[in-house]
Amino acid sequence: MQATVVDAPFDDPGYLFEPWWPGARAIAFCEHGSLRLQVAGMADALAAFPELMPMPEQLAEDGVVLDGILLVLDDAGRPDPDLLRSRLAGEGRPGRPAYVAGDLLWSGGQSVVARSFGVRRRWLEAILTPGDRVTVGRAYVGDGTLVAEALAALGIDGLSARQLSARHRAGPASDAWLRASLLAPEPRPRPTLALILRLPLGD
Repeated sequence: MQATVVDAPFDDPGYLFEPWWPGARAIAFCEHGSLRLQVAGMADALAAFPELMPMPEQLAEDGVVLDGILLVLDDAGRPDPDLLRSRLAGEGRPGRPAYVAGDLLWSGGQSVVARSFGVRRRWLEAILTPGDRVTVGRAYVGDGTLVAEALAALGIDGLSARQLSARHRAGPASDAWLRASLLAPEPRPRPTLALILRLPLGD
């Protein structure tokens, strides 16, 4: 499923808002304690990201397929696009990889894509125990402009908006998944992943 670009952030109680992560889209297949990563253009993504092999240990169910984003963090814990590109190009294993899961496609060996995104996301949060390398990103319902302001202040340049009632669909997502670009108010240092996951929006 591919997101649709929109002109600006918005508020809508029917959408879940979170950062547009500066990484590479990756599908994670977890079965019988083993992990397989699918990344566009890579024959063996796990060879470039072996630190993520324990991912199945964080899942409460078997036969799970996750849709998420691969990041590579620098020594300070900041997502670093250059380190990510080096890994994707097979130029060693610099930095520390992380995986932020955003959607659940299979669980218990069964496809769940016919369920609404809201159901899939709650299911994902229930079965994936957050860890240092693999986690579910923090997200907020309804308050897209507030999330956008917080992200821009942190130096994040994109907002993801997922329609809670939508089912997963292949190809263009139409209004099921939207992406808005953000402009930071001024140049800022790249924030750490830990800081991004603790967006200062309250609970």
